[in-house]
Amino acid sequence: MRLVLLRQDLSAKTHSVKSQKLPCVAWSGVSKRIPVLLFCAEAIVSKDVAIRSVGEKYNLAFKIVRTESRLVRGILVNHGFHEVHPNSNDFNLMWTGSHLKPYLLRSLQDFQKVNHFPRSFELTRKDRLYKNIQRMQQTHGFQNFHIVPQTFVLPAEYQEFSSSFSKDKGAWIIKPVASSRGRGIYLVSSPSQIPLDENILVSRYISNPLLIDGFKFDVRLYVLVTSYDPLLIYLYEEGLARFATVKYDHATANIKNQFMHLTNYSVNKKSSDYVSCDDPEVEDYGNKWSMSAMLRYLRQEGKDTTLLMGQIEDLIVKALLSAEIHIATACKMFVPHRCNCFELYGFDVLIDSNLKPWLLEVNLSPSLACDAPLDLKIKASMISDMFSLVGKFPFPTGSESQSTMPKMKRIVQISFDYILKA
Repeated sequence: MRLVLLRQDLSAKTHSVKSQKLPCVAWSGVSKRIPVLLFCAEAIVSKDVAIRSVGEKYNLAFKIVRTESRLVRGILVNHGFHEVHPNSNDFNLMWTGSHLKPYLLRSLQDFQKVNHFPRSFELTRKDRLYKNIQRMQQTHGFQNFHIVPQTFVLPAEYQEFSSSFSKDKGAWIIKPVASSRGRGIYLVSSPSQIPLDENILVSRYISNPLLIDGFKFDVRLYVLVTSYDPLLIYLYEEGLARFATVKYDHATANIKNQFMHLTNYSVNKKSSDYVSCDDPEVEDYGNKWSMSAMLRYLRQEGKDTTLLMGQIEDLIVKALLSAEIHIATACKMFVPHRCNCFELYGFDVLIDSNLKPWLLEVNLSPSLACDAPLDLKIKASMISDMFSLVGKFPFPTGSESQSTMPKMKRIVQISFDYILKA
């Protein structure tokens, strides 16, 4: 193996390397002898030769398989990593758009990282997510896990759905069980409008969404899991608020207007009313805001955003708890080393007019496309912080300045009873 494991090599040369004051390397541990590679988002535009020096010096390598991510590639290359062929086994980091086969997972060495856990579809497939949450509702009480709208999987649960519909004839939303970017999603007002020739999810439509200037929106949050045993969750401090392009009106006559009812960027960017913002410093204009700008707006309107974010964190933890047993068991079966896997999830959350957050879905491989300056500003920092946390090297402690520390907030799970009481 021609790769050099950075932690081992740097530890053996602690004093000589320290004296060189390499950029992007911090020193951790009691004796400050453990090297920590810190990534910085500025590298994506600055292409600083000094920043590249560590990765180049220690021959760090990555490969990208079955996906395309210019942002991930750019950050890694600008930190001195070199890209190897997708079939190569000489890599420190593999970034892939899909799950790995068990035999590939079993072949991982202790210094190699991949960006998916086995069986993450227990969280990211809509039918599995809802079934896992419903199981938790039955086991630990409905109110403790009331984080998703009432949902049925058709055609298997058609009779149960018909019974619920007869009691409340409001709108329902139809979703394919394994799609993304708003594809195949539509609203219905009658069971007769629902095809039964394939597996689909039907959920009670949240007809009282919180509005900003009359428009419906949802929030994309970035959640990093570095371990399922124990469960370690990090929530990035920034996210995106994504707005519909037509003002909301719950009248049945508008039920087919996707630009009113769906908040997916992939849907609304096709609207002639879509408004983009070309200034990364303006975060509250157009159809895509930063989450912090959205929270500032709500605070100005007198909303308790501290309570709201606490409820969102609770929702994230409980969703992950619902899939924890399946994924942790798969890790024990297929993953040879505890630190081989990590995962970045995209949580989509809708807030209703009572300021209650609802989980819409969890995305496998959330989009890292940067179609607007605000995307690059948020996503480059988020990916850099993620790599700083999941690299082979320990989380930095000690004398590092606050500005260099990752801005992902660790959500602490003390015990299951604690979560239920929170």
